[in-house]
Amino acid sequence: IYIEWQKRSPHTRTLVIIRPPVVFGEGNRGNVYNLLNQIANGRFIMVGSGKNIKSIAYVENVAAFIEFSLSFPPGIHIYNYVDKPDFDMNTLISIIYSALNPSTTHSSNRWRLRIPYSLGLLFGYAFDLVSFATGKKLPISSIRIKKFCSNTQFGTSIPKTGFIPPFSLKEGLYRTIRYEFFESHPDDPIFYTE
Repeated sequence: IYIEWQKRSPHTRTLVIIRPPVVFGEGNRGNVYNLLNQIANGRFIMVGSGKNIKSIAYVENVAAFIEFSLSFPPGIHIYNYVDKPDFDMNTLISIIYSALNPSTTHSSNRWRLRIPYSLGLLFGYAFDLVSFATGKKLPISSIRIKKFCSNTQFGTSIPKTGFIPPFSLKEGLYRTIRYEFFESHPDDPIFYTE
């Protein structure tokens, strides 16, 4: 629909389509926040090797790119927005532990328990049965285990536009963790996402 709209006046209409992966940031209650919260509360269990790679994006950077794209000339511009470099889960969790525990020096191996993927998936199926029997949606499921352990890595051509994100991915994680776990913002809006 949008491409057809742009093609009706190709020399005057600018269409920008931005496709981000998982977006995280202050006040967002999506999957990244759930991971941060599990780690902060000591309820995190590492499933699998942690070598799977995740593409994610910090909301402030996505917003900055949207603003940047307002200057694009007429035409069709389609981008995957990803903050690079991508981290594997081991690196991502090490960064989160460091941000949550700034006084510790060796936080990379602080998760207490690591279970093999097959065992984690078995637990996920058990939770699926409990969920089915009770009719209640549970925070653990086989689908969540599969998603956690899968690669979700995407390429992007954003650098070719000349856009420079205002924050590194690591800075975005630190800013989000500081906001969510070390500061108080009772009047700020909360955004619930899946």
